[in-house]
Amino acid sequence: MNKLVLSALAATVAVGTTSASESDWAGLDAELNSLTTALDSHGGPAVGGYLEAEYDTDAETWNVGRNRVTVSGDNGGYGYHVNLTTGNTSEGNDAYVNFTMGGMGWTMGSFMKPGTAADAEAENDRVFTSREFGDVGTRSAGLMTSGNMDAIGYQVFVGNGNDFAARVSYDVMSGDGVNLSVAFSMDDAAATESSAIEADVSSGPFGIHVTMLADDVAGTDPMCITGSYAVNDAWGVAIRQTDDDTGADETMDWAVTYTDGGARWTIESLDDGADTITIGCLVGF
Repeated sequence: MNKLVLSALAATVAVGTTSASESDWAGLDAELNSLTTALDSHGGPAVGGYLEAEYDTDAETWNVGRNRVTVSGDNGGYGYHVNLTTGNTSEGNDAYVNFTMGGMGWTMGSFMKPGTAADAEAENDRVFTSREFGDVGTRSAGLMTSGNMDAIGYQVFVGNGNDFAARVSYDVMSGDGVNLSVAFSMDDAAATESSAIEADVSSGPFGIHVTMLADDVAGTDPMCITGSYAVNDAWGVAIRQTDDDTGADETMDWAVTYTDGGARWTIESLDDGADTITIGCLVGF
């Protein structure tokens, strides 16, 4: 599964106007002034996203990998974010608004509900192309509140039916030297009921991420450990060991990354029995 990246897209946003009777000049002036004020307070939309092209060394084929085009912005204290790409079934579509009320942040619409940090990580920030335990980062519709209290961060999500998720993180140490943070998350939706404990440890260029998951649906307790090392500002290496607690052998994946300007190259091998090496180039915009 090897990947190379090409280009991007663009989007436009149209703003509707109102009209007045030809004889109602005062009303027309008032509407034009109101429209001008609305346009002046509108923070213009920003286009963003990422695109990845890939090459699979086993199948000897070229493909388009991860890709997403988004439009985001704000208007009058309210932010918006919309995913414009279609058919990206591996990730799902984002469409939500966010705002601040009562000293807390709120997100409403369709988005990735709080789960493990690795699952919620943005696709264009990932080292490995696949997520922990094979998760794909699907989206859910609902309302989420989030905030921080000193070193404690929280996210609480409610959706349709009994779709509920929460995440609490605690920054144990921060600053120079060894940094440690721990987090607990839970998901009470019937189809994905689970809980997880995570720990992140970093010291200089070294980093370790550990996730211990209690999957109530499957009745298993998977565990994943990811270690990374930043060789320099351009090169990085990572290794990931996963035990899915199903009786199958543990898997060992590895990846080498190279950052070159606006692109990140990834050479990756997943322990999926196919002995496939993927070379990919992902460009964000």
